[in-house]
Parts: sequence; C-alpha cells; structure tokens
Amino acid sequence: MLESVLESLGVPLRGSQERCWEEEANENVPLPASVELFLSTEQVTETIEWLSDYFLKLRLSSRDFRSFGLFSKWAPYIPEVKRFLEYLVHQLVYAEVSSLSQEPVGSNRVLAALRSLHLAITKLFKPWVEVLEREDASKQPCYPWLESDSPVASNMVQSYAKSIGILHESFKDKLLPSHHGALWLHLMHYCQWWAAPRMPEHILYAFHGEFGSLPWKEMHPDQQLMDEFFKVERGSPKSCFLFLGSVLCEVNWVSVLSSAWSPRPRPETHGMIVCLLYMVVLLAKEQQLLTREESPLLNLLGQTSSLPWQLVSALSYESVLSYFNSHYPPAIILVKEPAAELLLKLLKVSAGFGASSDSHTHFDGTLKCRAYIQQIVRFLSVLEQDGKIALSALEHEMSRLLDDIVLFNPPDPDMPSRHLALSSLFAEALTILNHASVSTAESLRVALRSWVEATLRGLGAMPLLTAACQSLASVRHMAETTEACVTAYFNEDSPASQDLGWGPILASLQIPELTAEDFLQECLSLGSYLTLYVYTLQRLNAEQTLTNEMRVLLTLSKWLDQVYPSTAKDEAKLFLWWHKALHLCLLQVEQEDAVLMESVIRILTALQGRLSVLAEEKISSGILGALGLGRRSPLSNRFRVVARSMSAFLLVQIPVDNQIRLRPGVEPQVSSRAQQALQALDALALNKQYAEYQEQICQASQFIKDSRHSLHDGNQLLAILLNTLYPDVHYLDAIR
Repeated sequence: MLESVLESLGVPLRGSQERCWEEEANENVPLPASVELFLSTEQVTETIEWLSDYFLKLRLSSRDFRSFGLFSKWAPYIPEVKRFLEYLVHQLVYAEVSSLSQEPVGSNRVLAALRSLHLAITKLFKPWVEVLEREDASKQPCYPWLESDSPVASNMVQSYAKSIGILHESFKDKLLPSHHGALWLHLMHYCQWWAAPRMPEHILYAFHGEFGSLPWKEMHPDQQLMDEFFKVERGSPKSCFLFLGSVLCEVNWVSVLSSAWSPRPRPETHGMIVCLLYMVVLLAKEQQLLTREESPLLNLLGQTSSLPWQLVSALSYESVLSYFNSHYPPAIILVKEPAAELLLKLLKVSAGFGASSDSHTHFDGTLKCRAYIQQIVRFLSVLEQDGKIALSALEHEMSRLLDDIVLFNPPDPDMPSRHLALSSLFAEALTILNHASVSTAESLRVALRSWVEATLRGLGAMPLLTAACQSLASVRHMAETTEACVTAYFNEDSPASQDLGWGPILASLQIPELTAEDFLQECLSLGSYLTLYVYTLQRLNAEQTLTNEMRVLLTLSKWLDQVYPSTAKDEAKLFLWWHKALHLCLLQVEQEDAVLMESVIRILTALQGRLSVLAEEKISSGILGALGLGRRSPLSNRFRVVARSMSAFLLVQIPVDNQIRLRPGVEPQVSSRAQQALQALDALALNKQYAEYQEQICQASQFIKDSRHSLHDGNQLLAILLNTLYPDVHYLDAIR
C-alpha cells in the first residue's frame, strides 16, 4: 500500500530513483528534469516539517521507542520511508536552488538558504539517527538503534549521507572557499552530536561507513572545525578521532592554505597551518590510517614540501615537538618505513631545513631547527643509553644532523648573525657526544673528525669551530674538533684564506677560560698545532705590548721544545710557530736591551737545537735513540730539508753564545758547529733520498752563506723553502 502511495506522488521506483539521482549528483543538478513535480514547494516543506515532528514524537512516545529506536518496529517499511525522505529532500533542494539561480556567489541569501536546508535535512533524519537526551541527565541517553538493527539502520544513514551529498553538490559552486558549506555544517553537527564520549561503536560504525563516502576533498575546514577535531581527540571514542582525522586528510590543504603564498597571508592561515601540523603528528602514529589502501594520511605526508610551514612559529613548533616526544618511541628515528620517514621529514621541513626560496623563509627557522635537533639528540641519547642503537647507526644519524645544519639557510641577512645561528645548531648537535658513554663518545669523536674533513670547507667550518668551544664537555673532543675545523678552513679549492686570512678563525675560536690550561695541554698532546697558533695570535692581539709579546714568545718556545709531530700530516703546522717565534725575537732585539737580548739568544739557541732534533732521520729520544737505534722519524724528507736549513741558518746568525748577527754585509764568523751544519746540508744534496729536493737544498745553502743576510732574513729563507716544498698548504700562505 505504501508503495502505491509513493507512486501516486510521483516518487520514482527504487532502481530508477537511484540511477537518476546518481546521474544528477555527477552533473551537479539537484533533480532530473524528467521527474514531474506532484508536490509544490510549500507542500514539500510542510510535509518535511510534519514528518520530522511526527517521527520525533513517535520516538519519544514510548519506553521501547526511546530505548530501542524506531527501527525495531519500522524495519519492514524502511525502504519506502527512505525513498520518500530522499524524494522530499531532492524536491526541496531543487526548488531552493532554482530560486537562487540569479543570486551572486556567496550572497547572504545563498548562505541563509544553505543553512536552512541543512537544518531541515537534519531535522528530517533526527528521529532515525540521533541520540536523544533524557530529562534525567544522570540516565543513559536514548540511542537511535540496537546493534541487532544495524543493517537496516545503515540504510537510513546512507540516505542521510546522500542527502548531505546532494546539498553539497547543489551549493558548492555558489559559495566562496571561506564560506561554510554543506560538508562543513555536517561535520560540525557530527562532532557536536555523534562524537560523544560513550557513543556505542555499532552506531559509530554505521556513521563512519556512510559518511566516509562524501567528497571531503572539496571541504574547506577552518579554525572552528579544527578546534572540534582536537576536542574529539581528547574526549571522544577512538573511532571518532580516526574518522575525523581520515576526513581531514582528504582535504585539499594546498587550496585551503593558498593565502600563505600572498605577500600578506591572512591571520587565520597562520593558525590553520599550525593545526595541520599538529593534526598530522597526532595521526601519524595510527596504524589503522596508515595501512589503509591509498591512505589519505600517507598522501598528505607526501605533500610535506609543498605546504607553507614557514608560518609555524617557534612556540607552536616546540609544542608539537613536545607531543612528539611524549607519544612516539625514540626508535622512530631509526624505523625504515614510509610513515616514520615521512613524519621525520615533515618535522624537519616544518622547522626550516630545506627552505629553498625567499617565499619559504622561516623567520623563526633557527629556533625551530634548534628545537628539532634537540629532539633528535634526545632520542638518540636515550637509544644509546639503553643499548638500542648500533654504533654505526648512531654515527650515521649524527652525520645526518650535521649535514642538515650545513644545508640550513638562516633567515638572518648579515654574516655575524648567520654565523651565530649556525653555531647554535652545531652546538646542539654536538651535545650527543656529551651524553654518550665514554667508549661511544670516542667513536663519535673519530666520526665527527672524519665528517669535518670530508664535508666542511672555508668559511663553512667557522660555525662548528665556535660551537665546539661552546658545547663540547671534553677538552679532548674540543681540541680535536677545533683543529679539524681550522684545517678545513684552509682546504677550500679557492681558499677564503687568500682574501680573509686568519681573521675569521680568530673571531670564531672561543676557548673557555675555565678549562683553558687543560685545553692547551690536550692540543699539545693531540698535535692540534694550528689551534695553538690561533691562540697565540689571539693573545698577541689582546695586548700589544713588548711584555705580552715576550710572554707569548716564552710560551711558544716552551711548546716548541715539547712537540714532535706524530705524522707527516701535521709537520707543516710547525712552520707557523717557527715564523712567529723568529718575528717576536726580532721585535725584542730591536729594543737593544741587554736583558732582552740574553733571553732572545736563549730562545733562539733552544729553537735551533729543537730544529736539529726534528731534522734527524731517526728519533733520538729514549735509550735506543741515544744509541742511534731509534725508530725512523715519521716526518717527511722535505720537512727535514726545511728543518736542517733553518737550523744551519740560526747557527750562522748566532756565531757565539752571547751574540746575534743583526747587520748584513759583514762577513759572518762561522762557528765550528755552524760549519758542520752547513757541510751536512750540502751533503744532503748528494743523498739519493733527497735528490728531488737538490735545488731547494742548494738554494738554502747559498742563502745562508750570503753575507748580505742576517737574522732579519730568517723568515725570508723559510718562505723561499715553503713556496717550492709546500705550495699547496694554504695555511702557510700568510707567511710565504
């Protein structure tokens, strides 16, 4: 009987109705023109209001209907009721849209009509699908159906979802992106009415299954909707959180956040990008969303590089990291799965790593990147302390952090600020050595030095030089790292040292005062001779007086007597010390003070003796060394050429113990020791081992014997030798 009544009203048969309305939805037309309208718009409106009121009163009319819903008694009639409700909705929407055909997009009348239609549809389906509160709030609410009625109830929920879909399709071209569309209204209604804390799962299952098919990618969320999402995360059933999260992942966020690329982004865009970052971090731990076929969450994570994370403030970013720290295991940074890798990439990119253009400049980039590094170091330290990370993996992760810092482009325009920004990031990364066990820290120290040697060049090494002094707790680690940085500064193919010299290094090396003595001793034992040379220059610059210069000269003389390079790689560094010692000696003797002269003679004599030791082919220290059986010197033949030449030169310029030859032109009084040294130097030219250096040896011998040269020309001889023997060692350029 009900079937015939529907036919008499012009309601299409079930199959034809569904086909017509599917076509109509695809064509964005609310009702097919072939369907004859048997009811006027007023009659449709009145019928909807009457049905809404009737079924709501029926729902409240008895204890059974309140407790079990309408489906328990109306199940046989649901197909026809569903057809009729859908028919009424289509009629109402069609009539309203037709009346708005001349209205401009987004007019007040359009918005009012949309809200009115949504309210009417909601009221129409309310008796069937909504939870009703009892007068006594302490009692359980009246749920719309029992679990046993879920199959038939799902049909009504499907009809409700279709009605919302038709409303959306009919109005989406009549609204601006900033307007609240049908999907927005529906989702807000969902959050307020169906995401209650104790909502039964069988009801939510039906909602989520049917509502999930709506075209959510066309929805434009706003701050109000995102606030509802976070409320759901905190206090609603887990399935509500997953459903809402999945829906929001389908949204076209590039379109939603399009204002971010304008010169002056709208204030609400700043809030939305923060909400999006929070949302993704909240959802990325949910395997149910990640393992779905064509997962919207994974798709959204894959859009990391195309979203305007530069609008995320440092405070907001740190808040997101706080959640990440408390809800994710440290091992996530080692997991080789797409979701984990994409999440870490998101956190890195949203911090400001990898920003490539001015339009993506992160003005809080340094603070955010520092927070990111702190978080990664925290996780790595926990893994190391718990023994849950292999040493090779730890070294790899440390190198990755350092690589990220090298590529980071600070937002600061001036060089000093950029240097401070990068050094602060390096300082955070280096704390991983402080937190590690002794054995692990030693391995990381070696890995750090290898990374510096392989990666840094020129001015790029200066921020790490500053950071090493500020951050590393071990003076040994500090001494080795600073030396590696100074060396790296001079390893550039087109060295900055040619233009800037040692200036950037002098400004960047900041030795902690409390550990200065320990640091200097470590430098001596490790062979960090360049670092000690920089320290010497800093002391000279700090106080430009003869007294201070003598103090520095005495310190340098003491160091020269203590050091013996362990490898040929470090030998050339001593030339800087020799050069500075000779220069300071000349400054002192210019004062023509007898006491100063005596001190200088002692220093030069000690220097000559040390040069003689360094020039030997075998190490002369120890018992075997004293017997001439010491092991072969690790120093190169070219170094010995320079050492022998400078030793012979000093012997010639100090003819007797209390005199220095300062005036050229006077034939030198060559002592027997000086004569022996010159003969040994000349003999070196005939030695097959030194055949390739024959020219330099002869040149040095002639220079030393030339009476026109005095002690003042010592550094000239050194420069002549270095120009041909060490042409590619750039840290010697300043003394050539």
